[in-house]
Amino acid sequence: MKEKKKDSDITERKRAEEALRESEKKYRLLIETANESIIVAQDGLLKFVNPVSLSLLGGYSEQELLGRSFPEFIHPDDRSMVVENYRRRIANEAPQSRYTFRVVARDGIVKWVEINAALIEWQGKPATLNFLTDVTERKRAEEEIGRKSKELQEKNDELNRFVYAVSHDLRSPLVTIQTFQGCLERDIRSRDKARVEEDLGYIRKAADKMGRLLDEIRRISRVGRIINPSEEAPLQAIVKEALDLVAGRITARGVRVDLTEEPVVLYGDRTRLIEVFQNLVDNAAKFMGDQPAPRVEIGVEQAGEELVLYVRDNGIGIGPEVQPLIFGLFHKLDPGSEGEGIGLALAQRVVELHGGRIWVESEGSGKGTTFRFTLAKTRRGVGRIS
Repeated sequence: MKEKKKDSDITERKRAEEALRESEKKYRLLIETANESIIVAQDGLLKFVNPVSLSLLGGYSEQELLGRSFPEFIHPDDRSMVVENYRRRIANEAPQSRYTFRVVARDGIVKWVEINAALIEWQGKPATLNFLTDVTERKRAEEEIGRKSKELQEKNDELNRFVYAVSHDLRSPLVTIQTFQGCLERDIRSRDKARVEEDLGYIRKAADKMGRLLDEIRRISRVGRIINPSEEAPLQAIVKEALDLVAGRITARGVRVDLTEEPVVLYGDRTRLIEVFQNLVDNAAKFMGDQPAPRVEIGVEQAGEELVLYVRDNGIGIGPEVQPLIFGLFHKLDPGSEGEGIGLALAQRVVELHGGRIWVESEGSGKGTTFRFTLAKTRRGVGRIS
């Protein structure tokens, strides 16, 4: 009887072992043919990786990965987050079960992965079973959508500011026309010839101003587009073309212009870049005040890793209370000055269109003004002379 029970126990054990082997075989087949990366980590070390994991991490062999630190493959900026989640999972402190982070593959390529982890026991000790899905393309698509949404919002905000500025500045001459239209009708009825001529004069001036404003609106609307292929050109060649366009004002005011000889190359729409210097120099010459020796200096400075271009004058300066408004559309320091207050707004738009930024510096009234700006791809060196 004991022999029969012993044989039965052996048979049952063999069946259990066979079932276990079959189960392990199916489990391994499932793991090895899975479409996502499966990793077992214990004490921060890789204990198991499936074939997809080898591909995800850049072509390592299984032998090269097992025993290595899992955090070393995680992007430095995400490492502390992942390690903290691993610690909390081992300690049963309710960590995030699903989140995204970046891994760095063998060839240095950064990939986004989404992790779904669970706590398991591996060879008698706690470990984590991690399912990693490559979501790089999804992340890129999300970032592109986000970037475009941000650009669209910025354009909408800019359009709202533009519409507000245009409606505000067009209303003034329109009110003038409407007011003197009524006066004109009254003076015609009373046959007051002198008053009629005066009314017509006001109406003509207001209509002319509206025409100039509309011309400037069309002008700045075109700046939002690159109209010529980008090219490299020496700073000196760009500035000299700009100076030719404002030679009349410079000569009439007796402004001395000093241009650096340092070899610097600009990159972009040549016509638009000329407009930047044209407007900045024209603005400087316009606001020299009673300066007996008016001077404009154009140069470049190194600021960290970027080159900063500048246009500096010794004119009337700009008070700190006005500086935040200086690039506003149709904003004028002196309401009685020439132009419609569009030059600096146009310069800012061109600079930003070329991946740069522009700002103003002035110690106040009578102490001159410096406009500084950057342009993407500005470099030291000699460019094509044209």
